[in-house]
Amino acid sequence: MVFLRNSDNFAVEIELMNALRIKKMHQTPTQNRQLPLLIVLLMVLPFSKMMSSTHKKQEALVQSALQEMYQMNYAAANQLFRKVGQNEPFHPMAPLGTIATQWLAEQESMGFSSGNRQLLKNIDTAESEYKSQIRLHPENTQISFYYGTTLGLRARILLGEKNWGGVLISGYNAIRHIKKAEKHNPELWDIQLPFGVFNYYVGVSSGYMKIASWIFNESGSKEDGLRQMTIAAEKSRYAKYEARGILSFVYLYMEDDPAAGLKYAQILLNEFPNNPYYHFLCAEAYLNLRQFVTAEKHIREIRKLLPELKDKTKNEYELKLHLLNGTLAFHRGDLNTAEKELKSVIDNYYLEMDMHLGFALLRLGQINDLQGRRNAAIILYRKTADLDNRTTACKEAKLYLARPYSR
Repeated sequence: MVFLRNSDNFAVEIELMNALRIKKMHQTPTQNRQLPLLIVLLMVLPFSKMMSSTHKKQEALVQSALQEMYQMNYAAANQLFRKVGQNEPFHPMAPLGTIATQWLAEQESMGFSSGNRQLLKNIDTAESEYKSQIRLHPENTQISFYYGTTLGLRARILLGEKNWGGVLISGYNAIRHIKKAEKHNPELWDIQLPFGVFNYYVGVSSGYMKIASWIFNESGSKEDGLRQMTIAAEKSRYAKYEARGILSFVYLYMEDDPAAGLKYAQILLNEFPNNPYYHFLCAEAYLNLRQFVTAEKHIREIRKLLPELKDKTKNEYELKLHLLNGTLAFHRGDLNTAEKELKSVIDNYYLEMDMHLGFALLRLGQINDLQGRRNAAIILYRKTADLDNRTTACKEAKLYLARPYSR
């Protein structure tokens, strides 16, 4: 658990007290489910529901922007979303899509930290535009949805900082607007994704976060979260891409079910073959399934894509290639090569999220155990466990602190 600064703790307590008081006063047996706090750019509503108020030309531009986004052509996607924003009629996805694709593009060129700081500034601009549109069209609940989703992007930044209380409060602020749209669109399959992400996140979190499920009238169950995300992956029209990516990640790194992770990664790769992330997920899955020849195929595909990537993204996948090569060597028993590759990951790690660092530390600890260096292994297991990122690496590290790893 990462605690906030004292001033932030006070703000969190005030917000939670207010939320609990409001819920107690107004709770009814048929209270609507509410959208969670972890929604990010890539989740969108079925635009077919908005066709009565959105011109088909605008819809076509939005669809093109989404395709560019999943191919990692963020600059092109950003240009298309800007064009949507300049055209009439107003499309409620435009401000959110614009700042989100700009964020992804800036992460490629500026890095995670600079990109995140710029995003926070851009959220303020988009917030102003949404407020203006809500005043003009108070009956359009879609605008409220995207306004709330835009506010929820702040939670995404805090998530990377492991500021769990801040994530909760940012999500609560977003929900006050999002629930207006959810109330009028209760049967959208796409909305199962954010519900699923929320319930899964709470389900694997500490007791402190369980408060959120009570406030938002959700189960906070990991099982419900997986079920809801699966519905979105299989039935939703637009959120299916993000749902499949999240499920692949969850099954690979948190549920230790590489076969399920591979299923969704392969579906995404079939549609977006030039996206190195989906090759990476497939390679990770095949390594865990001990299908090394197929894993090597995806490793080669990532190498082929490197020259086409922007510098920051290229650096990211060079780092991930070291992780894949280290894991492959580890499973094949080439411990010297594995140690070299994994140390390269650890020494040069800079990614925003630390789950891959955790697996590199864990594997290096296992190598030290196999080579009889128990004290060194314990140090690495402790570093892994201290990351507290809810991955299976942290869980395994705690086990190997008690007993040495052996094959």
